[in-house]
Amino acid sequence: MSKCQRETKAGFRSRQKVSTYFAPPERLSGDEIAAQMERILQQEMLVTAFDAVPITMVILNGHRQIIGANSLTKSQFGDNIRTVLGKRPGEAFGCVYAPSGPGGCGTSKACVTCGAVQTILHSYKTGERATGECCLESVGQDGTIHCLELKITVSPFKIDEETYYSLILEDNSQNKRVEVFQRLFFHDVLNTIGCIMGYVDILLEDDCACDQELYGEPDNECISLLAGLCEQLHDEVSAHRQLICAENSDLAVQPVAIPPQELLKALATHYQKHEIGQGHILTVLPSTERLVVSDRLLLMRVLGNMTKNAIEACPPGSTITLSAIEDGENITFSVNNPGVIPEKVRYQIFKRSFSTKQNVGRGIGTYSMRLLGEKYLGGKVDFLSDDETGTTFRITIPITNHEAS
Repeated sequence: MSKCQRETKAGFRSRQKVSTYFAPPERLSGDEIAAQMERILQQEMLVTAFDAVPITMVILNGHRQIIGANSLTKSQFGDNIRTVLGKRPGEAFGCVYAPSGPGGCGTSKACVTCGAVQTILHSYKTGERATGECCLESVGQDGTIHCLELKITVSPFKIDEETYYSLILEDNSQNKRVEVFQRLFFHDVLNTIGCIMGYVDILLEDDCACDQELYGEPDNECISLLAGLCEQLHDEVSAHRQLICAENSDLAVQPVAIPPQELLKALATHYQKHEIGQGHILTVLPSTERLVVSDRLLLMRVLGNMTKNAIEACPPGSTITLSAIEDGENITFSVNNPGVIPEKVRYQIFKRSFSTKQNVGRGIGTYSMRLLGEKYLGGKVDFLSDDETGTTFRITIPITNHEAS
């Protein structure tokens, strides 16, 4: 048993039992805190590394008490830094619920839902790095309550067989605001597009209720074009929302049995009618009849981006070829076009925001292929490009998705 552990046990025996509604309430004495602080300060390389961290960071002992801080945090507290030592995070940063707990921060009824306490305890229990989010309500100098949205990272480390923990607090409010605004934007825009598509469908019906004597015969060709644009807009907005969800690891995968030939024919038909596909020839080669188990929508999105890129990469009159080949327990979907990717572009093709279209490209088509195809479909996305065969983008995925069974 280490000296610190013996001091801790002695300290516990000398104190009255404190109750709690959630986290353990026990604390070390001032002398014990001072001893731990000294151990931290003796680790010069460790202190130098902590001081290099450009965000708020404190060091906790095994009882969630602050025994150190990096230079940035010390400058934030100024002369008050000494008063913070020995306190718990909620007490140091002014959480409104910390005083209501019988044992301070982590012991009140409200602490049960606190993301910071939960993250700290998870790291303590597992002995591993843990991350979480916390909404900290604190009272400002003017008496008003401020709500801080924080990202919490807890990492354990050892000194002389004693475990301590670095606690990093990052301001996450901007990310959370963007997340909320995005969710509201996509919800409202897609609802509006849905309403427009509904009215367009009504106009396309034979028994259109509009006053033809007053407005004349409806122009079905224009209405059909409007319907196509509505569908295209809906698809673009949905694709953008899907990409954001994928980057945030919030995308759900729904595997179903898919006939490859049917999928490719539907894709070819869609882009043959699409505005960008006018003048191009889309061909589907005979494919395997074996069903592949995957997420149909995500697979269509990956192959759709491949097809769209192939069309944009070559002039009207060119042939775009789609195929699906079975190879053991995998199937490879391919989209070929006669163009050739320049050597200097090939190494950047899957990078986010890289685009071959100067000034107008968004650079997310090829990036999303790899993100969706590999992270969510469990496949491999790559391409081949040479003067003989042109450019072929491929995604190889398992025929059987075990999560679907």
